[in-house]
Amino acid sequence: MTSKERVLCAIERKAVDRVAIDFHAKEEVVEALARRLNVRNYEEVENRLGSDLRRIRPSHPSEVSPMRYADPTVAITSDGLYRDIWGVGFKANQTSNGLYMDLADSPLAYAGCLGALHKHKWPSADDLDYSGIYQQALKYKDKWVWFNARGVFEVSWFMRGFENFLADLAAEPEMACYLMDSVLKYQIDRARRILDAGKGLIDMVEYNDDMGTQQNMFISPSMWREYIKPRMARFIQVCKKEYGVKIRYHSCGAISPIIEDLIEIGVDMLNPIQTLATGMQPPALAESFGGRITFNGGIDTQQLLPHASADTVRTDTASLIKLFGPGFVLAPSHRFQSDVPIDNILAVYDTALQHN
Repeated sequence: MTSKERVLCAIERKAVDRVAIDFHAKEEVVEALARRLNVRNYEEVENRLGSDLRRIRPSHPSEVSPMRYADPTVAITSDGLYRDIWGVGFKANQTSNGLYMDLADSPLAYAGCLGALHKHKWPSADDLDYSGIYQQALKYKDKWVWFNARGVFEVSWFMRGFENFLADLAAEPEMACYLMDSVLKYQIDRARRILDAGKGLIDMVEYNDDMGTQQNMFISPSMWREYIKPRMARFIQVCKKEYGVKIRYHSCGAISPIIEDLIEIGVDMLNPIQTLATGMQPPALAESFGGRITFNGGIDTQQLLPHASADTVRTDTASLIKLFGPGFVLAPSHRFQSDVPIDNILAVYDTALQHN
């Protein structure tokens, strides 16, 4: 099978020649893998590990630094904050597990009324350069090609501040809805432009909107259904009905209460399956939702990968592949970080490549 065929079969829960494979890692981990495998870069690491998916993205002519949280950094302030297209400020934080971009400033934290939101300078999909999209997709024509879109919840609370945004949802919903609808408009416009530029070579859109903690969701399932679900459904409808692409939803944490809803609104693939979060244990997920959604992830990065032996990692990886069956795309439950031994990462992918 080609990678494109293999992932499509996984999404349709059909037999595959081997398990479909995905890969996510911090830059320093990729560099260590490249040295170990005697290859040069991220793409060559992906090739050696058998990864079937390839990400593409537009460029931003005003990007001033490769340092970013998710969206392009378009300004670096005198106090060292990296500001993205939404005006959100991040600071670089070097930790023992690598460099992270931490939220440092929410530009609408002190907005006292709806009028203040109206005055904010919102990004436009016209700001991006889509001229390279087709060539990126063509380069990976035998791979499963995808791009990312951030969700209305995360971007909105980054802009407003977490406590402020949750208070808005409860007491000032018109402010919360204006924020989310502004984010949604941008994401739909951007998605259409990317999909048009891809000329049918793009297979999947990832909608990325973290909703879970280790124990619960950030907001109640009922509030999610009232405010987040219909907006997410609108985005999915545009992508699937107008362009025929598949949808992957990314959310870390304990989101089992809304998986049925995700299936209902058209999510094809669920990522990253944080297996130690409440309600996210693979046997329970397989029993409740197997055959109706494809699972993507699930190789535990909290306990298993940092601390277990390579042999244990091989055993657990094989068990997960067997449990989820053909409706599975193998990946870690978070990006590999530097606390994971290289031997354990290789154990995951060696097992996957041998499993059919």
